[in-house]
Amino acid sequence: MALTASTTSSAASEIAAARQADHMAFLHRVPFAFDAFRLGFLTGFREDCTYQQQQFNAFELPVGMLDNDFRSPDLERYVERFFEHEPQVGVIGDAYEVEEVDQYVAAAREIQGSYPETDLVIVPKCRAAIRAIPDDLVVGYSRGYADRLAHEFSEPSDWRGRRVHILGGSPPKQLDVIKQLTRPTLTGDPPADIVGLDWNGLHRGAQFGEFWTASGWDDSGRDAEHMTIRKTVRCSLAKVREFWQARGVWPESTTKEDGVEFEYRGPSPSDIESAACTECDVNVWTTEQGPFVAEYDTGDICGYCSYDCYFTHRHRNQLEELVGEQSVYFPPA
Repeated sequence: MALTASTTSSAASEIAAARQADHMAFLHRVPFAFDAFRLGFLTGFREDCTYQQQQFNAFELPVGMLDNDFRSPDLERYVERFFEHEPQVGVIGDAYEVEEVDQYVAAAREIQGSYPETDLVIVPKCRAAIRAIPDDLVVGYSRGYADRLAHEFSEPSDWRGRRVHILGGSPPKQLDVIKQLTRPTLTGDPPADIVGLDWNGLHRGAQFGEFWTASGWDDSGRDAEHMTIRKTVRCSLAKVREFWQARGVWPESTTKEDGVEFEYRGPSPSDIESAACTECDVNVWTTEQGPFVAEYDTGDICGYCSYDCYFTHRHRNQLEELVGEQSVYFPPA
């Protein structure tokens, strides 16, 4: 176990830089992934999944992170999916033995030939595998619900000086790992460079009306009629973002973004981006009443020239409003 030491100003700057992540990922389906994307999270999914957006026409959301199917891994299939989705971060596979590292490194080199800027992650599941992974690749620190967690087979010193992505675990648990891997030591060990983090546990709490806070799970959403599962997850995402911003870990590129509003307000005509009716392309401003506007759980806000167009488009595309009647603007008679 590494010994800790007091921090000089230069060391403090080095630690602060090491702790600030390049990406904060949230892997889920729509509409939850869409809300996370608007908040600045890196969205994505496991390579055997999708955003489950098939029912939404013309829905586009980039795949920022592509995880592997760790329960049934298929490296060849993963590489194919990678080239299909072109993510910024790729978790290639879990190396339970040193011998498995070579095949993952070979896959990483194949990908790097076309995408040299991508962060490629190999997840060591034994101590020797950590050392076998080349320094230019990211090592995945398992902290969630994996079958073998990083702290069970390694010491913090094994990860120092490496680029690290923390896989799973609630923010307090991840913060504890960050502190262990970056704080100063008497032996002068370099801090780990925390490249990224991800955690997808928010939805499970939301199903019971609970949202995550820095103080733990809050169940006050159970009795609030307006707190849908989507809104509860969105509230948790905002709390997670606030938690990491307050600790200097949230990626700098998204720190100054305003994010989204969490108290829902219904759409208005000023929210639509195009004057063309979503259903029939008629100019919505030339109709007698003016536009009908609806906000759907895909995140889209659509304007229509009439109620008939609104109903037809909504029904044909199997769309659901964000929060029922509040998310539809009916022009005054």
